Amino acid sequence: MQSIIFGAAWLLFNIASGILHAILWSLPGVGGLFGTLWTFVAALVHLALFIIMVIAMIKAFSGARWDIPYVGPIARRQVGDV
Repeated sequence: MQSIIFGAAWLLFNIASGILHAILWSLPGVGGLFGTLWTFVAALVHLALFIIMVIAMIKAFSGARWDIPYVGPIARRQVGDV
């Protein structure tokens, strides 16, 4: 359940990032600067999310119980394992 919620959050970030990127690029004059900066920030966030995903997979395959911050408690409440 934790991976489903994490994947959904990543997908929502990707959609919101695309919308924000389009809005920033359409600004006259400074759109190129803001769009480029947002592209860099979004790439760093995607890299961080990818690293968290790899850590979660390693922990899962090794049998260790690990909660992704903020996502783990939400997943436990959904499952009923409070």
